[in-house]
Amino acid sequence: MTAHIRTMAIKTMAIAGAMAAALALATSASAQIYSIGTGKQGFFTYAAGAALAKVAADGGLNLRISPFGGSSAYVPGVNAGEQQFGLANELETHFAVLGDEIYKGKPSPDLRVVAVLTPLYSELFVRKDSPIKSIKDLKGKRVPTGYASQRVIDVLTKGSLANGGLEYKDISHVPVPNVVGGADEFAQGKVDVFLFALGAGKVAEVDSQVGGVRALEVDHSKEAMDRLRKYIPVAYATQLKPGNGHTGIDVPTWAYAYDYLVLANDKVADDVVYKLAKLMHDHKAELAANFGALSGFDPGRMAKDLGPVKFHPGAIKYYTEIGQWPPKAEKNEK
Repeated sequence: MTAHIRTMAIKTMAIAGAMAAALALATSASAQIYSIGTGKQGFFTYAAGAALAKVAADGGLNLRISPFGGSSAYVPGVNAGEQQFGLANELETHFAVLGDEIYKGKPSPDLRVVAVLTPLYSELFVRKDSPIKSIKDLKGKRVPTGYASQRVIDVLTKGSLANGGLEYKDISHVPVPNVVGGADEFAQGKVDVFLFALGAGKVAEVDSQVGGVRALEVDHSKEAMDRLRKYIPVAYATQLKPGNGHTGIDVPTWAYAYDYLVLANDKVADDVVYKLAKLMHDHKAELAANFGALSGFDPGRMAKDLGPVKFHPGAIKYYTEIGQWPPKAEKNEK
């Protein structure tokens, strides 16, 4: 009898130990902190990352923002697993995966996509009372260039100028470290134009500092868009209306857009990526409330054909369940 009781006690202790270990493992997993690379405060990616982290935290997923001087500084880190997640536009992600343009000879094969976040409109802004009325009027004017820590912005600038029939030889170069630096130079009167994401808080800040800004309209003709797409092949033309935080848009204005993406390292656990995709899908209102520029996030368009850029298996699993995988062909205005 005593031996039997002892045996039962040992078994009970073993089961209790196993349950405790399982509970500790689960608690550890739920408490794990995942880093998400963004730009510094004032960048579109910082505000978007903060909005995403808030929604994730409310859903039990711990994301911590890791701010950098620009996406060129942290996208390689996501590929290397130094940050588990990151935010980058579709153009830069293509360059990174292929090892092209700003990442020439340095491909990032371990980048994966979690979701399409929102269309992004990179606009050229001038003072509201500026005599500069079109992109072609920037000939000979002072334009921010270089963008040492955010080199994709230099590519966007070249594409924007090409839309107006201009090249880099046609402007006066003012080197800046990143997109915020370009906006600051503009506010101080050191450049005649600056490029920034429409809807970003920095644009509203500069608008108040200089007495108003105005976005330069993009030529949406096929010829002009073809010139732009030599630099920004993923761009498409769309017309924007005033309102919805569109500082600098006072009348219907043609612009070009491309998509921002949520990225992950390919070794992030499938269930973690699945959970993040689901939280995004189910909480659009919260994302937009946290950062107004995410009002363009479309839960029905989280997956799209990105060519050589692959989606994470965890994301694919979720999109398959909700009928978004494989992605359907899109009909963007070109």
